[in-house]
Amino acid sequence: MDKVVSAWQRIAGWLQEHAPASAEALRPGASDEEIATLNEHLGFEVPDALEAWLRLNNGSTAKDSRKNLPGGGIALLPHRESVIFPDGMRFLGCKEIADRHANYLHIARDIGDDDYWKSPWIPIAEKGDAPYGIILDAQASHDLLPLLRFSEGDYPSFFLPSLSGFLCPLADLLETGEAPGSVMEYKRSFVADGRICWST
Repeated sequence: MDKVVSAWQRIAGWLQEHAPASAEALRPGASDEEIATLNEHLGFEVPDALEAWLRLNNGSTAKDSRKNLPGGGIALLPHRESVIFPDGMRFLGCKEIADRHANYLHIARDIGDDDYWKSPWIPIAEKGDAPYGIILDAQASHDLLPLLRFSEGDYPSFFLPSLSGFLCPLADLLETGEAPGSVMEYKRSFVADGRICWST
């Protein structure tokens, strides 16, 4: 948990200094009530490392908007400045986590495939325009909870052994431009109009 907090503070500090438009997309830390509501939606307590992260910033969705659809329903309109992670992903806050978790479980029930999505899988980062992102697997029986990667048409698969394994090299990459031997080794970012952008 300490590594997650330290890495995120480095990332948020870098954004504030170098990409202020992206930093403005970070929500304030989640409240006790927001964490309790998320726990209720999930049906279990948020793992400590994720809770610590959410209490620092409750997602990067402060500039996102929603609009009512004809005939009912709501469409999410992600803001381009909410994308702070490579591969076009944004950091999901408590509400987005609860919404996406419920939606994926609903799909799994509808198609009758329990392997499509499992209750202990917590979506933590996702593209705004496609079902592609990162899951924290809360069903693991040890202290380090692995991350899974998911994309449309594929079952989630192992990505990294822990949340710190994602955030620490990201902090290194932003601060030094390099993260050798890590998942971020070949990622490159630049700043345009005050927001962080990622090379494809």
